[in-house]
Amino acid sequence: MKYSRLIKTSLFALGVTTTSVMAATQGSLGTTSEGDLLISLSVGDLIQINNLNDIALGTFNGGTADLNGSDSFCIYRNGGTGYNVTMSGSGTGGAFELAGGGNTLNYSVSFENLDAGSAAVAMTAGSTLNGVTGANNTDNTCGSAAADNAQVNVNVANADLAAVPPGSYTGTLTILVAPE
Repeated sequence: MKYSRLIKTSLFALGVTTTSVMAATQGSLGTTSEGDLLISLSVGDLIQINNLNDIALGTFNGGTADLNGSDSFCIYRNGGTGYNVTMSGSGTGGAFELAGGGNTLNYSVSFENLDAGSAAVAMTAGSTLNGVTGANNTDNTCGSAAADNAQVNVNVANADLAAVPPGSYTGTLTILVAPE
């Protein structure tokens, strides 16, 4: 019984000693007094997308050409340069669709990593593109347009344009980036 009490008392004392190592040290009464304290903080792995601009594809007036548009933008990350990209549209289930007058018009999307100089990668709505590198890690506002390191490309096929009635078609493209 004595040993059990001794072990419990020793463990309690050890716990108090361990806790006090992390605690502030108080000063003592005298002509001067000095104390110290521990300062701590935590920085999360953060990411931000900047410099996005709307894409106006223009007017379809017949012919055989698709309507294409693009926008360069910037990805910032404080914890490194790697990230992933997921895109979704405002169509049913996140589909890449434009809507107008009760009609819908499909479009395709590709993502281009300008920092790596790589070719554009076709995106599927809701699917994640992993292993992207080249995020700006020095300025979360990404500075000027010259700092853009990514690009989204949008294409509406000629055959789809020719198959819908006249009208204005709009939709929202959501670009989600996350640290890797």
